[in-house]
Amino acid sequence: MGAHGRDGRDERSERDRSSARTRDGGNPMIGVLYESDEWSDRKLAAEIEACDAPVRLVNMEGEAAEEEALACEMLVSRVFASAQFRGHEASLERMPRVIRAAEERGIPLVNPGRAHFFEVDKRLATETLAAAGLVTPAVYACGTPAELDPESLSYPCVVKPNCGGRTTCTAIVRSAAEARAFLAEAPAIVFIAQEYVEPARGFLTRVEVVDGACALVVKRSVADNGLSAYRFGSTYAAYPDVPRAVTDAAERASAALSIELGSFDVIESDRGPCIIDANSVSNVSEDCTELLGMDLMRAHAEAVARRWHRLHPA
Repeated sequence: MGAHGRDGRDERSERDRSSARTRDGGNPMIGVLYESDEWSDRKLAAEIEACDAPVRLVNMEGEAAEEEALACEMLVSRVFASAQFRGHEASLERMPRVIRAAEERGIPLVNPGRAHFFEVDKRLATETLAAAGLVTPAVYACGTPAELDPESLSYPCVVKPNCGGRTTCTAIVRSAAEARAFLAEAPAIVFIAQEYVEPARGFLTRVEVVDGACALVVKRSVADNGLSAYRFGSTYAAYPDVPRAVTDAAERASAALSIELGSFDVIESDRGPCIIDANSVSNVSEDCTELLGMDLMRAHAEAVARRWHRLHPA
């Protein structure tokens, strides 16, 4: 295990509760909770099965999603913060109930339940990381477009959905006039306005963690609009000489947010490695294995299966 090792008593307790539920009927199963039907969701499930662990995909948009999820012996969340931009608000509404019920019943979650709430609340994640002593962008304001006052912000700043991802509805604004224009066209959801940390070296660093330990580090270039995203044409490159301070910061962030499987975007700044985004759900496309030089979903599956087999020894 990496930064989130569990002691034997925790695992014995989970194993006892799991055995009791299995005796009540049904076959033990890992539930992969999804809402977006990504290639990575199906790939993860297939790789878990290849590790000799039983798995089922649970569509969190389905009417019976909560019942199906809570019939499983272990849960893996693949519900993205960006779900609301696909009309999948139901998944986001169901997740807190599933997490609460799973914790009450002793059903293990990967990641732990609290990690989901950092996935869907960028302000909470940023403030929690800052409280843990990590370098983060300053938060200027948080509210709906009608509530945000462009005159009160510092510039340049980044304005983005507090619950979102994939750079949807995100902009770097450099004046109150730009902020006002952006907010006038923005949907009536909660946004966060935070300090713009310039990637002085021309790239962001994406750190993927598995079991809380650094598993993959790549550079992601900055697009012409100042943002860094695959859909804007950003490119990835290996980063074999990444400074130890960057990976250390990501692993500390992993521990602070209970993100055992996930990713962090880091900018190397004058203040040190600055964590600008945290994701408790990693997403890759079919071409990423060759692009990144690593089968990330296989690594996630192996981590999930190791825990499953500890709780369900042959």
